Amino acid sequence: MIRFRIGKITATLVEEMVDHSFNFLKFFPLATEEALAENLSWMTPGHYDAASGRLLLSMHSWLLDTGKHKILIDGCVGNGKDRPGRPDWCGLDTPFLDRLAAAGATPEEIDYVLCTHLHADHIGWNTRLVGGRWVPTFANAKYVFSRREHAFWEAKCAADAGKGGPHLIAYQDSVLPVIEAGQAMIVDDYAELAGCLTLEPAPGHTPGHVAIWIKSDDARAVLTGDIIHHPVQVRYPQWSCFGCIDPVQSAATRERVLQATCEHRALLLPGHFMAPHAGYIDEARNGLSLRWADPEA
Repeated sequence: MIRFRIGKITATLVEEMVDHSFNFLKFFPLATEEALAENLSWMTPGHYDAASGRLLLSMHSWLLDTGKHKILIDGCVGNGKDRPGRPDWCGLDTPFLDRLAAAGATPEEIDYVLCTHLHADHIGWNTRLVGGRWVPTFANAKYVFSRREHAFWEAKCAADAGKGGPHLIAYQDSVLPVIEAGQAMIVDDYAELAGCLTLEPAPGHTPGHVAIWIKSDDARAVLTGDIIHHPVQVRYPQWSCFGCIDPVQSAATRERVLQATCEHRALLLPGHFMAPHAGYIDEARNGLSLRWADPEA
């Protein structure tokens, strides 16, 4: 079990799968063959598959245990979902809930589910199929959505009714059932939760994306969702991925969050980094560098 401590809080990784469907140079449109070659020595084999030219991206959630609350951050892809255009995300059948239990929580014990944004690979386990209907997986939880993020997808779903696409379909099967069940908690910018979390606006990848800052005792951490997908972006923060709605704003947000992570000596808990999954950001001669963190023994 991969677990990190932030003051009195523990953050445990709950793995779903490894995604290897994205070509590196297509995923990062600003990347070059030369830059890729310069970074092969540390990216392979753990973060890049040289044979296929594809990224390796971990699909995982973070389970936070504050001592008072159990909080799930981002719900991965989910089982049995239809995600057009993303074959690696379709019809999954993973033991995610068993892994969640091994990490320290049954679905009924989750108090809050926080979504950094509402893309399909971050909300799938919000719901599961029961009797032919998508129902909330975490029956006793409040699901926390950014008001700005929810408004964007609500409007897009209404405007593009009848159209496909993984994210619109995910909104319908993984967000709307939560709202209909009365379990949604739609919050404004800088909302605070559980006495230790702050949801800070981090737009660019999506309009209402948030960074989730943790503070416990003198320790800090930040859960970054898709602000940063891959450790190579620490070296090249200007590299936004092809899926960013506003690549320029995404890059500016990434630089700001990485700089704040460095200044606060905070633990970086990203949504897609491969093992060891978390680290610290240090000043380097030509920018910033990543120093991997050691999980608890």
